[in-house]
Amino acid sequence: MRAWLIYDKFEAVRNRHYIQMYFDECSRRSIDLSLLLVEDMIIGVKNDRCIVLYKGSELQRPDFAICRAIKPLLTKQLELMGIPVFNNYQVASICNDKRKTYQYVSQANVPVMDTIFAHKGFSGEIRYPAVVKPAFGKGGRDVYLVRDPRELKDALDRIPDPEIVIQRAASDLGRDLRVYVIGRRIIAAMLRVSETDFRSNFCLGGRACIYDLDDDERRMVEDIISLFDFGLVGIDFIFHKGKPVFNEIEDVVGSRMLFAHTDINIVSEYLDFILGKMH
Repeated sequence: MRAWLIYDKFEAVRNRHYIQMYFDECSRRSIDLSLLLVEDMIIGVKNDRCIVLYKGSELQRPDFAICRAIKPLLTKQLELMGIPVFNNYQVASICNDKRKTYQYVSQANVPVMDTIFAHKGFSGEIRYPAVVKPAFGKGGRDVYLVRDPRELKDALDRIPDPEIVIQRAASDLGRDLRVYVIGRRIIAAMLRVSETDFRSNFCLGGRACIYDLDDDERRMVEDIISLFDFGLVGIDFIFHKGKPVFNEIEDVVGSRMLFAHTDINIVSEYLDFILGKMH
């Protein structure tokens, strides 16, 4: 069996140990894995069919691809060529756009903080305090807590993306929850806490620990799962008045918390899931 693992160059360097885990686990399963960098790929249409060129040449098609880059167009291209991609186009196209994600999750009657889909020139009235973030952001970057119109304007000026999400701030700042999901199965939940920042991202210095979901929290996660055909994702919640409230879904989800605080081999679990889907 042949597979592609797709990264962009920057993230490939940053995640080289994680990538090696994929090679090790694929070798144990007799999967011939190739690492492809997005910057060396060209996609388009030739002779009336979709093609992918890598370093100028067509490669032998894989049995499946794992896309660890935020490239929904590439994901769709591969699917049109008959290559199963994990995560698939539905997940890649929706979950990397916070606006689409909130639209979808609203169908599950899951609590979400009041949200406005705005843009760089937004000048409407909002309720303070609020969190301002790019619609296509990731990892807590370019996310601002604003308390008045001046801070709002400053945040809008700083965010490079033209499409913005403005959200009522949750009451319990600096605390959030990530639930790791493979397919329709909850793998683990991790609580993240920061004493110094309203953002609790692990990569920004937040502390993490294992979290046991209660029955209501588990049902809420399962309601979200029912809307999607997930591969591997992280479903993130913030806390408002002590209760988890949906925040976002990470398509290209990081797993450093799992490796640091559990003995879960998420790569092995993911590959077993993919092989199950393939068969």
